[in-house]
Amino acid sequence: MEEYLKRQNFSKRLMQLSHKLKNKSVIIYGAGKLFQTIIKNYDLSVFNIKGITDKKYLPEDEGKLESGFKIIPYTKFSPLDADYILIAVQEYLPIKNYLKKFKSEQNIIPLVKFNLVQNIAKKILYGFKRICFRKTNTFVLIKTNGQKVYNPKIKNLQIKFLGSNNHIEIHAPYFVTKSVDIVLGSNNKIIIEHSNNHHIVKIKMHNSNYLHIGAKTTISDVLIWEPAANKKIEIGRDCMLSYGIEIKNSDGHTVYDRTTREIHNSAENIKIGSHVWICRNATLMKGSSIPSNCVIGACSLVNKKYTEEYCIIAGNPAKIVKQNINWDRRGPHEF
Repeated sequence: MEEYLKRQNFSKRLMQLSHKLKNKSVIIYGAGKLFQTIIKNYDLSVFNIKGITDKKYLPEDEGKLESGFKIIPYTKFSPLDADYILIAVQEYLPIKNYLKKFKSEQNIIPLVKFNLVQNIAKKILYGFKRICFRKTNTFVLIKTNGQKVYNPKIKNLQIKFLGSNNHIEIHAPYFVTKSVDIVLGSNNKIIIEHSNNHHIVKIKMHNSNYLHIGAKTTISDVLIWEPAANKKIEIGRDCMLSYGIEIKNSDGHTVYDRTTREIHNSAENIKIGSHVWICRNATLMKGSSIPSNCVIGACSLVNKKYTEEYCIIAGNPAKIVKQNINWDRRGPHEF
């Protein structure tokens, strides 16, 4: 990086920017490797810098100094707080496009202008990688006779690979009555056993996760979300999942200790036994474990492990409300 700045005559660019931004206030966006190299080798006192911001800065960092510059936590950064924004990251175009929503494009300037040819080459390489990613993902339908059909066409099933080395294995017969949408990062594995009947299902997995849905499981309307990495969600055989259900192995945001920055809400596995009925609008959070032959009441929030079978578990938060029960797919008038 240091050699690149020298080759690009960065000293000259600093001088040009200092004249252009004379008597103007600036905020520097980005405090990573590029910024650290610049402040180590160049003098930025030619600018009226109100502060620096970066996604790594937390609210607790407000008021602290980084190399003599005031830290503005990312959550409190506003493009309107300075006349100009200087972007100090290599891939500045996405950030520039984002900031354009709030500030005039003329007032958003990359601190270092990287070679346009290099940027184009990176985009071409990225596109090539995406093509390679598609080739390293596996989607296979296993028929009842054991025959494997790769990249099958299954009505109402949509799969989007954002990364590589994913494996989706579906065993026939498999039915989708309305829509199943699957979005995967990298290194994920999904196994759906035979005789599953899915109405509306949305599956979103980040990286290196595992999802298993046992045989003869019916799903009406469920979101299965694995935003963390290296976790499992397992659903047993002959389960029945109703409408508006969410199954999430991680929170969407982080709770941390202000002093140690230790994370308090880390992701955990979820396990659902066999012959489990999950009623409408229930939510299963990280660390949930439901034994076989249980019923989860409507609108319940399940956030811990249970070990006793043949129970009704209900409430917010959920608890065991009835024991020594079982359930049947037939209605009471048919039973």
